[in-house]
Amino acid sequence: MASLTPTPKQQIYGSDGNPLVGGKIYTYAAGTTTPLATYTDAGAGTANTNPIILNSLGQANIWLTTSSSYKFSVFTSADVLLYTVDNIATPIDYISLVTSLASPPPIGSTAPNTGAFTTLAATTGTITTVNSTTVTATTVVPTTLTFSGGGSMTKPPEPGIQPITASIAASALTVTLNPTTLDFRSATLTSGTVVSRLVSSAISVVVSSGSTLGTVSAVQSRIVVLALDNAGTVELAVVNIAGGTNLTETGLISTTAEGGAGAADSASTVYSTTARTNVAYRVVGYVESTQTTAGTWATAPSTIQGYGGQALASMSSLGYGQTWQTVTRVSGTTYYNTTGKPIKISVIGTSNTVSAQGSSCSLTINGVTIQNNVLYQEGSTYTVGVNDIIPPAASYSFTLSFPIGGALTSVFELR
Repeated sequence: MASLTPTPKQQIYGSDGNPLVGGKIYTYAAGTTTPLATYTDAGAGTANTNPIILNSLGQANIWLTTSSSYKFSVFTSADVLLYTVDNIATPIDYISLVTSLASPPPIGSTAPNTGAFTTLAATTGTITTVNSTTVTATTVVPTTLTFSGGGSMTKPPEPGIQPITASIAASALTVTLNPTTLDFRSATLTSGTVVSRLVSSAISVVVSSGSTLGTVSAVQSRIVVLALDNAGTVELAVVNIAGGTNLTETGLISTTAEGGAGAADSASTVYSTTARTNVAYRVVGYVESTQTTAGTWATAPSTIQGYGGQALASMSSLGYGQTWQTVTRVSGTTYYNTTGKPIKISVIGTSNTVSAQGSSCSLTINGVTIQNNVLYQEGSTYTVGVNDIIPPAASYSFTLSFPIGGALTSVFELR
């Protein structure tokens, strides 16, 4: 690409069309009669006389300062005014353009490129200087950058697994949701409106020492973590999955205040720091642990899982990633489903006596006894059994009874 050359030497013509030999050019600051110097070269080392005297060809070297505008008045050698031109300015040149871009105008009270951005900071995480011109921010999203000249910029996080943490201290369990964004359904069930809420700083809920949440000593529990939309403010709640609470996120939920030691002992109650009524909610994760004494939160969680991707979704459905397995179970003994998903149990007992016709088998799930006897004869063998689905974290037991003889043949679980 090429450019048209500027006029290398200024040449002025008189009213007769001939070079203005000996003509005079008076130079002033634009809009005034205050003399303003021009120069004989680009370095502005030597000023022209004012007026500038044109040579025998009506020419002169006239260089202008880039920071000023001029007014030119052109006279003949006999001091007759020919014309005046005001507001003459030099077009910006390449060097001036580069210099201008290298020193842009200040942002607020701070001029860019004049030093280190010492007040550039992330509200969470750390900022590390890699070299003199590159900064790498390692943060927990969303990241807020603030500038010394004023203003800030916040980047919402990308969708993904929610960032939760859990810790044990003073026999209490603290569950935390770190900065993120969440979409909630409307608190009006007849509305399909979705509202987005920004969790700009970490929020927590504490399960006090002495509160069991309905967990059982020495048995693994799964505590589900919920985010509540309290009129635009996101709060946390917890509930024991064994309580069978509907957590489909398709309705509203009410909570009970955690209340301190011994006040949160129900598996079927949702607990939050402050009681809330009919609020939209989201499942944001779960915490699994096995405590020696229920309500004494002394053992660190074995699993802390944020919701997102496959977590708590299809991975929790019956039959997904499960196989039928032979397990050892004893009639009358209580067991717990600690797999984190529904399982199915099948119990079979046999007898070779006619009196087996009085046999029975029952299954009890979460304290509810389900009579589901299956008694049939094959040759001289009588078989009795029961089968059903066991919800996550539920307790279960079976009772097998034969009037005379008979024994437990096998127990299978889809797990």
